[in-house]
Amino acid sequence: MSHKFSYIYLVLIVGIFSLFATCKKTPSTGNAAGDLDKDLSEIVDKEVDDFIEEEIPTKPSLIKNEPFTFIRNTNGYSQDYFRSPFDSAIYVSGTFCELRGTHFHAGLDIRTGGQEGWEVLSVADGYVERVKVDVNGYGRVVYIRHTNGFTSVYGHLQKFTGALANYVKEAQYEQRAFEVDLYPKAGEIKLAKGQNFALSGNTGGSAGPHLHFEIRDKKGNSTNPLLHGIKVVDKLKPEIKRIGIYQKDKEILYAQGNYPNTSFSKWSDIFKGYKTLNLTPGTYSFGLQTDDYFTDRNNVLGVNYCWVTANGSLLYQYQIERFDFDQGRFIYTHIDPYLKWVEGRTYIRLFKEKFNPLPYYKQNQEGEILLKQGDSVRMKVYTQDYVGQIDSISWVVVGDTAGKALKMDSKVTFDEKKRISSGASFTFYEWNISIPNEAVYHPFDFKMSIKPKKENMLSKTFQMHYPYTPLHTYIDIKYTVPDAWLSYGDKLCAVSIDGKRLTYEGGVLKGNILTFRTRSLGEYAITYDNKPPVLRLRNLGKNFKFSVSENLSKIDRIICSMDGKWILAEYEPKTGVIWGEIPKWLKPGVYDFKLVVIDGRGNRAEFAQRLKL
Repeated sequence: MSHKFSYIYLVLIVGIFSLFATCKKTPSTGNAAGDLDKDLSEIVDKEVDDFIEEEIPTKPSLIKNEPFTFIRNTNGYSQDYFRSPFDSAIYVSGTFCELRGTHFHAGLDIRTGGQEGWEVLSVADGYVERVKVDVNGYGRVVYIRHTNGFTSVYGHLQKFTGALANYVKEAQYEQRAFEVDLYPKAGEIKLAKGQNFALSGNTGGSAGPHLHFEIRDKKGNSTNPLLHGIKVVDKLKPEIKRIGIYQKDKEILYAQGNYPNTSFSKWSDIFKGYKTLNLTPGTYSFGLQTDDYFTDRNNVLGVNYCWVTANGSLLYQYQIERFDFDQGRFIYTHIDPYLKWVEGRTYIRLFKEKFNPLPYYKQNQEGEILLKQGDSVRMKVYTQDYVGQIDSISWVVVGDTAGKALKMDSKVTFDEKKRISSGASFTFYEWNISIPNEAVYHPFDFKMSIKPKKENMLSKTFQMHYPYTPLHTYIDIKYTVPDAWLSYGDKLCAVSIDGKRLTYEGGVLKGNILTFRTRSLGEYAITYDNKPPVLRLRNLGKNFKFSVSENLSKIDRIICSMDGKWILAEYEPKTGVIWGEIPKWLKPGVYDFKLVVIDGRGNRAEFAQRLKL
């Protein structure tokens, strides 16, 4: 199968209020389009009541190319088996499968008023299947297995309570580790529907206090909690922000990194009243930037249902109700990584790439339109939330040889490029790159260049293609270290560079070869880290608290002891705080308290003091 294709696009800025402008109607291309517009306008105009008081409304189901019919669809899930994880109304700060850059969001993020410590309740009868403490990811997280075979997940917890808290602490002392991943025996820790087992928090990869909540099916796939009768407050409809236009040219090789640099924001008035956009004849597809809002416009949420029509016929449909974690990384085939990188905006591709295996689509003609000379195609894009609220936008494209041609442009120059269609291994100066077959989404020209050395770096900068070109799995990179650097030993490490920001990438030195792994392309360099973390005492008594700051590599190990006996010390990287309590089983007396912190390059900081209990 030939992989000769390329996409070039035109990003058009959509006026936020343009949909309310007086429409200049174009001749109808068929009754289906007119009926469709009328039906959806009536639905949009309906008042949406407070969703706390309502059942999950109907969701659209597509029937061939006929106008959309709205029917109730909850996939047969019970609407009263699960209760809310809180006793209060649910306000959402993150929606199911909204687009998070590197992954689909697997559940709901539930607001806790900017506070920690809300009582978290089991949503149904069950038992604790798994409990984990991690400084990354979900932080403190609990998995509860229910009698219907589903599993509920509660992430970023502040602390566990009751029998669960005792179980976890015993395991931490047994393993002599703060971070643990535990699987209690079935039925060992039972929970009743509505029973408290934890307090909400801000642990792990959380950016603020909230509860991450999931409902997973019997196969471990995450499902939309709203389909199970979980009710949230949603008073606002989604909003379309921008439309991208992609031109497909089958005679040009896929030119990763070649994109138009012309601004077309002045054309945003094409969305005011079905005005026309003249384009040179060719094959076109579209992209969409859209957001949802539930209760206020300061809280931007994701949309997971949209569709496109061309002259009233369905061209594309995207909808997620269930999420397979093994396919999460394929988000890079669903969105446009380049626009995410250059604009900071997430565009959904309203077409399915050949290398996209995700099962969330329905489209005709691969989501494309063939625009011939004199053709006029009336386009319309819709987005909808789970309450049934809809936003839409319309425009007309006309095939015209005198129209606007989308041009290719490349701003970055490279010393060398290699065509990558599957796995490959090659050397470029001191750098050796090994790419496994499954790492590449599609064939592309892997471009490389050596740039001047940056401050505090040992090596020159290795420009390894573009940072917006995604990799599905890790690639291995080996750097040949000069003899003069070997004195740094295991302090040598790799870093990725984004402007002035350095990110520690680690590395293992064997002989004169430093090896590390990455799933991101961009700029890399070799440096060293020989500075230990810095510890500052904040409190030491019945409880202890320290501040810790790191240099380049992250904190790897924390060891706390009393007279040489291990005691539990907790750690939160976001705040740089280490804390704990002196065990109550220690008898009154004088003890040697010691705290040791070791970073990723083996640099060590210690604090020791006599402590009287």
